[in-house]
Amino acid sequence: MSIAPFAWDVKLPARGSQRPRATLSVSSETHGTEEYRVPVAVGKRLLTIHEGDGAAPSSRAELLYLLRETSLSCGRSRVEALLGRRDYSSAELADKLRTDGYSTSAVEELVARAVSCGLVDDARFGAAFARSKVASGWGRLKIERELERRGVRPDTIVGWPEDFVTSDDERERALLLASRRRVTGKNDYEKTVRFLCGRGFSFSLSAEVAREVLKEHE
Repeated sequence: MSIAPFAWDVKLPARGSQRPRATLSVSSETHGTEEYRVPVAVGKRLLTIHEGDGAAPSSRAELLYLLRETSLSCGRSRVEALLGRRDYSSAELADKLRTDGYSTSAVEELVARAVSCGLVDDARFGAAFARSKVASGWGRLKIERELERRGVRPDTIVGWPEDFVTSDDERERALLLASRRRVTGKNDYEKTVRFLCGRGFSFSLSAEVAREVLKEHE
């Protein structure tokens, strides 16, 4: 079976597909038949070009160049849309783009551009995240774990933790949370300690607070 000198097509995913991707199919004498899984937005734009008149690439090299430029263009629009809803850390943003189907090189370039433009700032994101979670009653340990999970090192946040939470603050918030729990008379100490540790308070503080709160119910 002979392969055409150069041909290409785009197939969009069926509606309702999980983690949908478009498929770019390319046939050439030099590389045979190739398939590229690309973000749906990229696939739609390529399909518009494919069905247009006169602007389509005439070689594999031109098509791959078009794919790269289209990916970056669609990726920039995606970044702007995401950041228009909320702030992201650089790691979170990269994960979103990878989930969409953008290539590793495109993700690296898009995230680097967002960082260089000041659209993404891990220290700014981390500080805002920490403040919101302190206000929500989270303990220091949980905040630090969640920051690291989002790719932000706590020690890169100016003033963390001294300017965000003190030992007295931690104790007061732990007491408030523990005092709201219903005492059942069955394993209350263990349940309270486990609850507070789950909210990010240290074991020693959780144990101290649990004893204090339960003593009031004796």
